[in-house]
Amino acid sequence: MPRNPERDRLQREERRHQIISAALQMFTQRGVAACKISDIASHAGLSHGHVYNFFASKEELLETIVQQSQEAYGNLLIETIAMPISALDKIKRISDFLLLLTDSGKAYWIVLQAQATNVLSDAVKSQILERMFVNLTLLTEIIEQGQRDKTIMEGDSTQIAMYCLSFFSGIGLWDIRGFGAPDIDSAWNYLLKMLRP
Repeated sequence: MPRNPERDRLQREERRHQIISAALQMFTQRGVAACKISDIASHAGLSHGHVYNFFASKEELLETIVQQSQEAYGNLLIETIAMPISALDKIKRISDFLLLLTDSGKAYWIVLQAQATNVLSDAVKSQILERMFVNLTLLTEIIEQGQRDKTIMEGDSTQIAMYCLSFFSGIGLWDIRGFGAPDIDSAWNYLLKMLRP
């Protein structure tokens, strides 16, 4: 049977996604430091060696997950900034995305572990921090829009953006910490109370 390059490419992408999804689950459950490639392979239903066909090491897999997560959040911010809607509607869109997306809390938990563990090099940790500050600057831009149109309280826009981020990330970790799923509407109403002038 002749090879089909497009089918092969799609299968390879599917396998890669399968491994990343399994790693996301296992890094969350076992912790980055304790988790082994064999744990990830087993959870993905693949052989140990199969994972190494896609990722040279646990470190490379962890770095990939963190980078993809931070870039997805950054792309959401860029896309949201460009929308012709109010600043509060933009923050609501970001809130909904982060709090309704089931893997968002897991991804954030893994980013925190990646920053704290010695699994990654200082150079990679520096890149994580750099992406974090780029994304914070984008969120700050939305806060400043709201301050200009008087729908968001006055004050240090970067600090207000950090409070929003802390709110999103803290609530995103509820399920991991055993608190269960948050009531998204209630969470949004509390955030609104904090943001409005």
